[in-house]
Formats: sequence, structure tokens, C-alpha cells
Amino acid sequence: MTDWVLIIIAAVTCYAFTAYLEHKKKLELLDRGLWKPEEKQEKPEHKLLTGVFFFLLGMALLMKSYSVEPGLVDVLQISGLLTAVAGITLIIAYVVGKKTLIPV
Repeated sequence: MTDWVLIIIAAVTCYAFTAYLEHKKKLELLDRGLWKPEEKQEKPEHKLLTGVFFFLLGMALLMKSYSVEPGLVDVLQISGLLTAVAGITLIIAYVVGKKTLIPV
């Protein structure tokens, strides 16, 4: 059980560190006057499609884990769980992003 918790903590930490570095890069570009907000803005639908893809891939891995030999069950369950959670996170990010993009 602690293996799963450690893997989830490591994944969240890696994502947070990557987001922090991206934020720091944007701040540096803003300070220098080089960042243009209309550049590199992805459509929110890309997060939704990617989230659905990862969620379905995670579910497929979890379902496949029930039909393989016992040595691979743990590996497939952990990877399926992480992939499904990544998909759910992207779908939540899409929903939250849509709410903040609505003009007041």
C-alpha cells in the first residue's frame, strides 16, 4: 500500500515542479517584455480530449490487469491507476478552466 502512496506523491511532486518551472519562465519573459499572451495558448478542448484518452487508457490497463499472470498484476494496476488519475485530473482542469474563461 505504501508503494502506491509513494508513487502518487512522486507523480504529484513532478507535476508541481514542472508547473513551477513553467510559471517561473513566464514571469521571466514578462519581466523582460518578451511574452505575448496570445502566443502559445492552447485550446481548452485539447485538455479534455487528452484527459478522456488517458482515462480510457487507464481503464483499459486496469481491466487488462485481471487477465494476466500474477507477476504483472501489480504493475498493470499501478500504471492503470496513475494513467486514469492523470486523465481525471486533465478533465477537472478543463472544467475549472472553462469556468474561469467565461466572461463576466
